[in-house]
Amino acid sequence: MYNLTPTQQALLRSIVEKVRTEQMPEEFTFMWGTEGGFLHFKGAPGFYPAPDVTKGALDALAANDLLHIRTEPGDKFGARYCTLTGKAYEAVDSNFATPDTSFVCHLTPLADITALDAELKHRCLPILGAGAADPKLWDSAVRTAGVILEERLRDVGMVTDPHAVGQDLVNRVFGKTGTLAGKFAHDAEREGHRDLYAGVVGAFRNPSAHRLVDPTPHEGGAFIVFVNLLLKKLDDLR
Repeated sequence: MYNLTPTQQALLRSIVEKVRTEQMPEEFTFMWGTEGGFLHFKGAPGFYPAPDVTKGALDALAANDLLHIRTEPGDKFGARYCTLTGKAYEAVDSNFATPDTSFVCHLTPLADITALDAELKHRCLPILGAGAADPKLWDSAVRTAGVILEERLRDVGMVTDPHAVGQDLVNRVFGKTGTLAGKFAHDAEREGHRDLYAGVVGAFRNPSAHRLVDPTPHEGGAFIVFVNLLLKKLDDLR
């Protein structure tokens, strides 16, 4: 990691780009006069205005081993005689080793609802639209998500008995003689699905169906996202 501000990073990007496109060499000089900063290098026809370049910015690049800088005592222009280092190119190419944070959207999938199950989207999100910080509304949304999960179990599992609920419903779908038992090549995988859905029904669906839970937005959001995954896994078994 580099201890640089965005402005200092932008300065180095600009210098590296100019060197790579042969607009200037790897050795160059910045100096300052009454009209601000100027850039000069061997072969240049004159001095190029560089009003946004500061001594401090160049010193910061040097402190990060991205430039070698030489100064001359008593120079009234405060000139910085600079040479790019190999690390300068590495820093620019790696975007200054900035961590890839694109994974965050996958950890917070409710931030992007485009892939959310249609039933969850149409039945749960309108509830939350009335007040996303209200645990009472999250309680209703979580309860609705649980109902959607049971309905999907009936639909995909082809269980027509309306009285089959909870773990009885799960067993009719994923039990040894369940309607989806033939979908699994290994019995352990079938049992894993049975345990997974039975656990969700027992630990989450039943409590929210019989009493007020009032989850926090974080807890409620996590449950809805988990139900979304379970719904997708069911749809994959159609």
